Amino acid sequence: MPSSTLHLHFEAEDPYKHFTWRITYGIISPLGVNQQVILINGRFPGPEIHAVTNDNLIINVVNHLPEPFLLTWNGVQQRKNSWQDGVYGTNCPILPGRNFTYTLQVKDQIGSFFYFPSLDLHKAAGGFGGLRIVSRQGIPVPFPEPAADYTVLIGDWYLFGHQRLRNILDRGIMPPTPAGILINGLRSNAVFRVEQGTSLITY
Repeated sequence: MPSSTLHLHFEAEDPYKHFTWRITYGIISPLGVNQQVILINGRFPGPEIHAVTNDNLIINVVNHLPEPFLLTWNGVQQRKNSWQDGVYGTNCPILPGRNFTYTLQVKDQIGSFFYFPSLDLHKAAGGFGGLRIVSRQGIPVPFPEPAADYTVLIGDWYLFGHQRLRNILDRGIMPPTPAGILINGLRSNAVFRVEQGTSLITY
């Protein structure tokens, strides 16, 4: 009998990761004083995204604020989706009560990034978070494997709302000195202690 050969050909897409984020106001006290902040799914800072190169990130953002809202993805290449960079003028703001779904593919961009609101000084009220991208298996990186990987978000913080800060700047007045510094949403003296050769880090 003649032998037969079966040829199979498979194609698969890169992995998809789906997120739904609800943007709301909430009351917390990062510097010991209750104030209104922007939360993502009730969290401040917002959820951290862990991705692998080539992952497709599908992020549905639902705006529950009483004003338009928009997120930008700092440093993340928008492959074939440059208009989704989250900057006013290329992206339309998400109107109150509406949603928008961002579609990002993180292509060969290992490293640490962050996202934040790009409209009306919302970033001064929160709505930001970390985005960490690691190399997929089989793709070497040009440095030794780190002992550990941390996301550190450091920024000035005011005790009054972003609306007041926006009004100050709109009047052409220099903003006051920030009330403090937040590290990952917490009050800190911004001093890090790291043990050489280990993964221990405290602040």
